Amino acid sequence: MGWGAGAPPSVDASAIDAGGDHVCAIQAGSGAVVGWGQSDVGGTNAPASVNSSAGTESAITTGGYHSCAIQTGSAAVICRGSNAQGQASPPASVSGSGGTASAIVAGSNHNCAIQAGSGAVVCWGYDPYGQTEPPDSVNGSAGAAVAIATGGQHSCAIQAETGAVVCWGNDSSVGASTPPAS
Repeated sequence: MGWGAGAPPSVDASAIDAGGDHVCAIQAGSGAVVGWGQSDVGGTNAPASVNSSAGTESAITTGGYHSCAIQTGSAAVICRGSNAQGQASPPASVSGSGGTASAIVAGSNHNCAIQAGSGAVVCWGYDPYGQTEPPDSVNGSAGAAVAIATGGQHSCAIQAETGAVVCWGNDSSVGASTPPAS
């Protein structure tokens, strides 16, 4: 265990997100990651690339048992924690070797990011319902996104060209259904 359910001492944060059994924050000023909660799920053991000894974070997200962040400067996605379904292994298109990210979100066991420059939605991790398979209208082949969100087993994006909400994945609870017209 990390620091338990309470906040760690002396955290002034610029961003915060809570996952299944852990919380991660970006310290204001330094940009370093601070985590607390269950240490084996990526909460408390930030790698050197994001703990201010070798880098800092500009965005953070937490899933069920993993955490991901966008590094300041390089804009590469870095993940830690459980990788049982590949959720802590970002693809080259956002990990810095083949591209970078401008936004990132985590579901229970999957993540989605908006690729910097192209606006394409890139997702990875657990995929029994298609939650990591964004449609053409936001995956860069026929369109791009300006914002993304994830749930437990579904993902959604706001299409850049039209402002329309596009969702994919498990729609058994109306999560991935197309929203009603207003």
